[in-house]
Amino acid sequence: MANMGNLEHALLPYEKKLRAQERRRKMLGVRKVARPTYERYITGPVERFDRGKEAFELLKPDNPFGEEVRQRFKARTGYTSRDPLPYSELGPEDRIGQSLRDATYRLANEYRPTTQSVTSPSGRLDVADKAWLTRLVKKVALFFGAEMAFVTRVDQRWVYKGIAVPHQYAIIAVISHAPSLFDTSPSHFSGLISPIAYSRLKLITSQLADFICGLGYDAAYHEVVGANTHLLMVPMAIDAGVGEFTRNGRVLSPEFGINMRLMAVTTDLPLEVDSPIAFGVHEFCSVCENCATYCPANAIPSGPPTEGPLGIYNNPGFRKWYENAERCITFWSINKKKWTSCGGKCIAVCPWSKPTNPLHDTVRWTAIHSPALVRKWLVWGDRVLYRRTKKIKK
Repeated sequence: MANMGNLEHALLPYEKKLRAQERRRKMLGVRKVARPTYERYITGPVERFDRGKEAFELLKPDNPFGEEVRQRFKARTGYTSRDPLPYSELGPEDRIGQSLRDATYRLANEYRPTTQSVTSPSGRLDVADKAWLTRLVKKVALFFGAEMAFVTRVDQRWVYKGIAVPHQYAIIAVISHAPSLFDTSPSHFSGLISPIAYSRLKLITSQLADFICGLGYDAAYHEVVGANTHLLMVPMAIDAGVGEFTRNGRVLSPEFGINMRLMAVTTDLPLEVDSPIAFGVHEFCSVCENCATYCPANAIPSGPPTEGPLGIYNNPGFRKWYENAERCITFWSINKKKWTSCGGKCIAVCPWSKPTNPLHDTVRWTAIHSPALVRKWLVWGDRVLYRRTKKIKK
């Protein structure tokens, strides 16, 4: 592209970040593959999922799918919703934690931006170089606050049933959590990891959608929770090359492990897609059961993957580890005076949730390239070194 010197200079720090991420993946031995690795574990037809069957949606009083779930939830917790307790019922520390949670959730809950109007065709920015344009969009995503950004085609299987997403491409924005938060899990402070991440991601993705519309192309942001929940983010992120699927149902990336949150922008802007990746996550999860062992709700399965989903909140058609989302959400509400969510115990105990430094990268490389016996030894070392425990503060 001619006459783009100022632009390239302004975004140079983000170009350097992208290059550093690419070098790191190459150094770790992360492979690009033609097809996402979850395809090995598809056992039957994969139908579009009804959003009304999503675990959080089942607790809504007007949801016809959730009557039995709501009855069990009330019987176990004594409550009819996940709403937190009034501040007056909390001790000083927990009141501070809940106040922080309410403050950080406000942007995610109340900010409902409408994407700006698309620039008319006569004013559209026509760029023949799709690779340059894709690089630009990724750097802009990092400029807005994302820590990583990847591109994939929109697979209609991952669009909720009855919802139309007409765009061809999806840009997945990624940010990580502060370990100081999830290390306190479960507590009101560990519960901050979701609201602060979703609030930040909403701002990032809505700004990115506006930027693309300003170039003359249609775009829309998509949330994980909220009004714009249109996509199954986990398989979409796997398609984009963020990472691979795990025992606890999340995406695990070489950079952050499962310590991250995702949102997407879909668009008709012509982009180059990233390849899915493979670095042995399924094999590692098969020998590591940290998330299952230390889950305070016993919601994550031990042992090998299965083909039978546990409830209507699971989408069938796969041989995988099916999380018991009902048990997870119920646990969150049993002791509202001490926590409003588990807040990521599975994230805290995952051996991949470590800082990015030479020491931990050496361990990551070993985990990727070693046989099962060495991986088991790495998991044992993680448990001993970090004194893993299932105990929680009552």
